[in-house]
Amino acid sequence: MLFSVFSPGLEVLFLAFAMDILFGEPPGAVHPVVWMGRGIKYLKGLPVQNRSVLGILIVVVMTGASLLAGILIMLGASLIHETAALLVMAYFLKSTFSIRMLLTTSRGIMERMHSGDINEAQEALRALVSRDTTQLEEHQVASGVIESISENFVDGILSPILFYIILGLPGALAYKAVNTLDSMVGYRNKEFIELGRPSARLDDMLNWIPARLSLLFIGAAALITGSYKGAVIICLRDNNLTPSPNSGWSMAAAAGALGVKLEKPGHYVLGKEFRKPEAVDIERAAKLVGTATLMLFAWAIGVLYLSHVNILM
Repeated sequence: MLFSVFSPGLEVLFLAFAMDILFGEPPGAVHPVVWMGRGIKYLKGLPVQNRSVLGILIVVVMTGASLLAGILIMLGASLIHETAALLVMAYFLKSTFSIRMLLTTSRGIMERMHSGDINEAQEALRALVSRDTTQLEEHQVASGVIESISENFVDGILSPILFYIILGLPGALAYKAVNTLDSMVGYRNKEFIELGRPSARLDDMLNWIPARLSLLFIGAAALITGSYKGAVIICLRDNNLTPSPNSGWSMAAAAGALGVKLEKPGHYVLGKEFRKPEAVDIERAAKLVGTATLMLFAWAIGVLYLSHVNILM
């Protein structure tokens, strides 16, 4: 029973992918990641004087609760009709990754830039990045979008799928809890430096392998929608220029694949020899990451199919 609880399902992964592409994100009231966010917000307010201790407590509680929730969902699914069980498991798995929303939001910013409304584009970019967007020039807005698309390919798509393959639904939900924690408290500022350090470190650890694997998928996608050679060369050269040990891999690969310079003013420049990005490059980045995502899911489905065949044999 324990083995089956942590076992991934081919049909579940396929349904989760279809749900995301067809429907996007569910309403906030029934979105598991929104529930995680509410839990984190509540735990942040606990009267614990030592912020580092509170940070560790939040990581343990949220990761443990998400892991347990995944186990209970799997156990509960075994008690209901098979079709209903597949839909329930797929729904919760879909909540751990977001493809349609990422690409739709990015293209929405591109459309605002095409219409000449830079102020609206700057405002919309705030949904994707944590930097101050109010003074960004057009090429900097485009860079921010492309950086976000490529970085989110790792922690918003590749990582949860990889953890699903390894540890099933409980693993995917536990990963998502850590990633959500990092996005809410993992900041290097006075308010969160101690509270967010445990979740930031754990998030770095969990994304270490997926970040490096991203070069394989983005590089493969670049064979169709960009420059494979550029993706490999720039990624291997510039991946360590970002403050994060992981984000530079997919961003540098995208910069090389697209032949554009990605820059966060005052922090890093990836692909320094390339031209500044334009609005049209956002669509190119969306196609690049979209293709990489299709390849990722094809690979994941293949892995699950082969493992299923081996188990039957």
